[in-house]
Amino acid sequence: MKKLFIIFIVFFLVTNNVKAESRFGELTELRDDRMRGKENQWVRPHPGPFVWNNIEKEKGIFSWDKADEYVIYAQNHNQTTIATIWPYSNWEQKSCKRKKGRSPFGKRFAKYLSKPCSMDNYKTFLLALVDRYDGDGVNDMPGLNKPIIHWEVMNEPEFRMFFKGTEDEFVEIFNFSSKLIKSKQKDAVIIMAGAAGMFPESKKFWKSALPKIKENFDIANIHHISTPDGKCDKEFWVDEFANLLKSLKINKPIWVTEAMIGRCKVISTYIKAFANGAEIIIDVGVNAPGMKMSKKKRKKLNEFIKEVDGFKSMKVAADNQSAEFIMPDGSKKVIKF
Repeated sequence: MKKLFIIFIVFFLVTNNVKAESRFGELTELRDDRMRGKENQWVRPHPGPFVWNNIEKEKGIFSWDKADEYVIYAQNHNQTTIATIWPYSNWEQKSCKRKKGRSPFGKRFAKYLSKPCSMDNYKTFLLALVDRYDGDGVNDMPGLNKPIIHWEVMNEPEFRMFFKGTEDEFVEIFNFSSKLIKSKQKDAVIIMAGAAGMFPESKKFWKSALPKIKENFDIANIHHISTPDGKCDKEFWVDEFANLLKSLKINKPIWVTEAMIGRCKVISTYIKAFANGAEIIIDVGVNAPGMKMSKKKRKKLNEFIKEVDGFKSMKVAADNQSAEFIMPDGSKKVIKF
């Protein structure tokens, strides 16, 4: 068992002018009634509707129906959305004869996964996207009452199944996107494209890329997907990720936006991830691809969330068998693990 390098940590959820009290969330897919997320928590639609190819199928013609559906559902259930931006559009990449990629999302996703042919074309889409959901009262989605503040630019770019490009191309897209969003929406919170764990290839990519984008994201982001046989990391990689950030002199809040338990113990893994620096943990959901969480583990997780969600701070006891959570009203809850 890895030694916790943080025994006591106080968490402040920094989201500029918007604060969400929940520490938990789920990946969501509205087509699956088991994957629509819980009320009053975070949701991260995945791959989600914020795909350039799905919104602007032809140049200058925008279709917002699917994206609006997600936003309306989220605000009706007081969910806080993390919107993943995918900078790919078939018509745009055909214009410079890009080669097709192969994503794990099937026909409903873009067929091309490379850098946009024209960053001006991408700029038009991105400005339209932010403009519709920023809540400034101009060109907003009809009925918008809970703006999207949190934007995650791309996803696991070190893997070619999500981005068919070089590290420098990723850096260019990321920095361009972040600066553009911030220029349009002053209170936007930019979430780093999720790192696909701390496997050697991921660590190598991010050790090089992070210093090049560190001025353009607010939240550091790590994913933990267990291997097909259920192999898992007992802190959702948060300890190693925190060490990587520290080695690069990057001081940012850490969120786990994809958490899959695998064969690890559910409560102790969540507690150790929080103790090592995670502020928010997003579960992959009950019907996500890969190893499913057992009903027993799912029940334990739901009970744990009900007990401690919204906690202000926490500490792990010296015996490493229990944790104390300080709740918003000042009360204490002790959870054994």
